[in-house]
Amino acid sequence: MKQETLPQHAARTVRDYHMLPHGITIVAGLSGGADSVALLHWLHTAAQAKNPIYLTAAHLNHGLRGEESDQDEAFCTALCARLGIPLHVKRVDIAALAATEGIGIEEAGRSARYAFFEELAQQNPGTKIALAHTLSDRMETMLLNMRRGAALRGLCSIPPVRALGDSAVVIRPLIECSRAQVEAYCAEHHLDFRTDSSNFELTYRRNQIRLEALPALHLNDNAMRRMFRALEADEQFLLREAGRRSQEADLPEPLQSRLRRQELVSSGIEPSAVRIQEAGNQKPKIEITPRNVTVEFEYVTNSTENLTIRGLANCLDYDTMVGNLETGTRKPGDCMHLCNGAGTKPLKKLFQERDVPPGEREQRVILRDDAGIVWLEGFGCAHRCRVTSDTKTVLAVRLSESK
Repeated sequence: MKQETLPQHAARTVRDYHMLPHGITIVAGLSGGADSVALLHWLHTAAQAKNPIYLTAAHLNHGLRGEESDQDEAFCTALCARLGIPLHVKRVDIAALAATEGIGIEEAGRSARYAFFEELAQQNPGTKIALAHTLSDRMETMLLNMRRGAALRGLCSIPPVRALGDSAVVIRPLIECSRAQVEAYCAEHHLDFRTDSSNFELTYRRNQIRLEALPALHLNDNAMRRMFRALEADEQFLLREAGRRSQEADLPEPLQSRLRRQELVSSGIEPSAVRIQEAGNQKPKIEITPRNVTVEFEYVTNSTENLTIRGLANCLDYDTMVGNLETGTRKPGDCMHLCNGAGTKPLKKLFQERDVPPGEREQRVILRDDAGIVWLEGFGCAHRCRVTSDTKTVLAVRLSESK
C-alpha cells in the first residue's frame, strides 16, 4: 500500500482540527531544523494555495551554541528572504535568563520562545502560532509521560491545538507526519536545513528515547495516529461529561479529577497545558490549639508542554520532595527559603517582616519533608519546591478550619 506524504497528512490534520480559517494570520516558529523548514515551505505553498493566509515567521536566537546559533539565524533570514516571508528575529541570552530565574536551560529556552510567540500574537489578536511538532515528537513525549506515570491526558501527549495566553492559539499541522516524511519532503523540494548537534547527545532523556528506545520498539506510525485520535476523543468526552454533570453529587473519580483541574485553571495554570491525574487524596487532621485544621493534599500531573504559572504559592513540585511529608507547627531553629525570596531566613524573621502577631506564629501550619520546611501557611512554598514549567507532579495544599 502506498504511503501517504507530508502534504496529505498535513492537509487532513488542518481540515480535521480547523486550523487555518480563511485569511488568518500565521506566525510559523522557525528554528532552521528540518521540521520547521518543511512546515514553513508547506504553509507557503500548498496551504497558501488552497486557503489564503497571511504568513510570517519567528526565530529566537538562544545564543547557546555561539557561532552555530548565529549561523542558524542567518540561515532562517536567508530562507525567508528567498520565499518572501517576513521574519521576526529576537535574541535572548538563555544561559543568563536561566541563571537569573534559577531554572534549567531547557525551561528557560522554552519559556523565552513562547513569550516571544505570545508577544507577536498580541500585536494582532486572533493570530495562530504554527509549530512543527511531528508524530515522532508526539511519540517521544508519550513515552516520557508514561515513564512518569501519566494518565489519559498525558498519553494524549502533544495536543494538535492549544491556547497560548489570552490572544493566540498554537496549531501543529505536522502532528501526524513522521520525521521520515519530513525528511522526504525536504529532499523532494530541495530544502536545506540546519542540524542541532545537541540532538545527538545521549545525556538528554528525550534524545535517549529518540535515538534508542523508539527504534527498538518498531512502533507503527498508522497505529500511533489511530491511537492518539482515540485517546483524544476519550479525553474530550470525559471533559464534556465533567462539565455537564458538575452539579451532581458522588461523581465518578475520572469526572471529579477533571473538575478539580478547573480549580487549578483559576489559579493561573494555562488550561491546555495541564491535566489532572488523581494519585490519591490524603486528608489528615491535625489539631493546633486552639484551632482544628484539616490539611488536604491533591496531586496534579502537568503535561510536558509549556506551562504558564501565576499565583501558585500553595502548590509545590512533588518530585522535589525528600523522604516523607509531615504536618506540624514551628520548631526551635526553623528556617526557610521562600519561593523567589532572598535566601534562607529564620521563621522568626519572616514572621517579623510580615508583622505576624506573636500569638499566631505558633499556630501557623507547616509542611515538612526530610530536608526541612517545604510550605508555610500564609507564606507559601519553599524555593526548592516551587512549581516551574518543568514540573511533572504538583502537590496542591489546602487548609480548612472548623470554627
